[in-house]
Amino acid sequence: MKLKYLGISLAIIVLCSCSALKPQTESQVTKEQIQKVQLTDVQKRKFDYFFYEASREKMKGNYEKSAMYLTECLKIDATSSAAMYELANLLVAGNEAVKAQGLLERAISIEPNNIWYKLMLAELYQGNKMGFQAIKLYEQIVADYPDNDEYLYGLAQLYQRNGDEEKAISAYNKLEKRIGLNEVIILEKEKILLNIGKNKSALEELNKLTAKYPEEARYYGFIGDYYLYLGDNDNAKSYYNKVLEKDPKNVMAYFSLGNIALQANDTTGFTSYYKKGLAVKSTPFEVKFQRILPFLMDSKNIDKYDKYLTEFMDVIIEAHPYEAMAYVYKGNYYRSISKTDLALDAYKTAITIEPSNELIWQDYLLLMIDNPDYSKIYGNAKLAITHFPENAFFYLLAGSSAGQLKDNDEALRLLNLGLKHVIDNKPLEAQLHANIGDIYYANKQSEKAFESYKKSLEIDELNIVVLNNYSYYLSLENKDLDKAERMSSKCVELEPGNSTYLDTYAWVLFKRERYFEAKYIIERALDNGGNESSVIVEHYGDILYKNGDIEGAVEQWNKAVEMGTESETILEKIKQQKYLE
Repeated sequence: MKLKYLGISLAIIVLCSCSALKPQTESQVTKEQIQKVQLTDVQKRKFDYFFYEASREKMKGNYEKSAMYLTECLKIDATSSAAMYELANLLVAGNEAVKAQGLLERAISIEPNNIWYKLMLAELYQGNKMGFQAIKLYEQIVADYPDNDEYLYGLAQLYQRNGDEEKAISAYNKLEKRIGLNEVIILEKEKILLNIGKNKSALEELNKLTAKYPEEARYYGFIGDYYLYLGDNDNAKSYYNKVLEKDPKNVMAYFSLGNIALQANDTTGFTSYYKKGLAVKSTPFEVKFQRILPFLMDSKNIDKYDKYLTEFMDVIIEAHPYEAMAYVYKGNYYRSISKTDLALDAYKTAITIEPSNELIWQDYLLLMIDNPDYSKIYGNAKLAITHFPENAFFYLLAGSSAGQLKDNDEALRLLNLGLKHVIDNKPLEAQLHANIGDIYYANKQSEKAFESYKKSLEIDELNIVVLNNYSYYLSLENKDLDKAERMSSKCVELEPGNSTYLDTYAWVLFKRERYFEAKYIIERALDNGGNESSVIVEHYGDILYKNGDIEGAVEQWNKAVEMGTESETILEKIKQQKYLE
């Protein structure tokens, strides 16, 4: 059950249950309504059974069934706050926070001292943009539990989120008096003070940390961030350097200094600081990669950063030589700058390190398709199948490559095996049928080919490659030309500048003896790059012949020969100066 569909289903469950479930505020609830129902033994057993089943289904992830069982509980006992609370949780999971709020308000009216109900309701109030109500409820919670630091912190957060900075500062100060100097509280207060323009007070808060913990390097980094936020780069650099004096392996200080250098167009300083940070072996690979990701994503300036990025990734790999993802990211980078061979080498290393990573195999094989060497794709796809025998995608690549290598029996075997392993992936299933159709047609089994194309289009009716191939092969067979024309015209509609699809459309019209229209369409194909295809040039000659231009037809046929056409009839056509089937 996908969670995104849960909201509608749960809404129906709640609306169809007893009227006692309608959302109500505490002021709307009467004493009669909240009086606890006295259950008979039979009712209690039924209630317990449904509640148990609701819990069991929830643990299994069957939220809709769980909600149905809870609804049954509430039909038996409309005052069960526990059932309301559990159902409210399911409603929240299904993005039905307003209905969940109503249930919790009623649950609290029945069990007013339950802290868990109140905490959840306060969160819902805030999420439902009822900040005032959230604060009011949390103030009540803090009053009921005056010694609970967690609740006081929660109230301070609510004040802060709802724009009451003065009360937030007051709550944080009260909490600080209780638990002593605390990094989290100091940083929250600094954020508020900067937001309201009290910069000096914000700095005083940070200075408390360095005064009490003078050897803690990170706290000087906080002050560096403070100055950086205010645009005072000189003071920021001074404090980041203090961080490195106390902790030479603090990568965040190196990166911050590098960013300041880059901002000042000091590329030497930028690369130097970044390389020092990236070289720290104790810092996780992921942390480092997040720092260079913005440069990798900046497609407009990718050439500008090319030299630096190559160096940066080499430094990361030197620090983490057995981190497969480092090579994957390096491969992705090389691919983005069209260095496919280097990208493939990086991916190959990643697979050597982590041969059981299915996603790396998929990306590696997809990368191979950019500059296809079908022998290599076939071999690697077959190897991937040995690791992941249930992955239909690998069968598709192996089978398609076998077809390109003219091993059609092996291609059909692999592609049909792929069909057996497809699970909930309609595009992949459609593509397998399409490729099977191509192999059947190559085997001169046109009826089986057309059946496979039909199956593919039943799944994906807009697969433009299948539409084109199917319509072209029908025209060659002089079959279902009406259908061929519909499919081919759809291709041209979807990609009006594609010379291959224009050529197919022209050829279908030619087969339908609509020669004038065919000439118009194939000339569009030639204008869109078709003049570099010997097949299209030969077709142009055929169409010119049928339009009565014999001299022009022979000229185009001769041009196709010069281009290296593999046509079996073209020399005879030139000799006889006549179109031949």
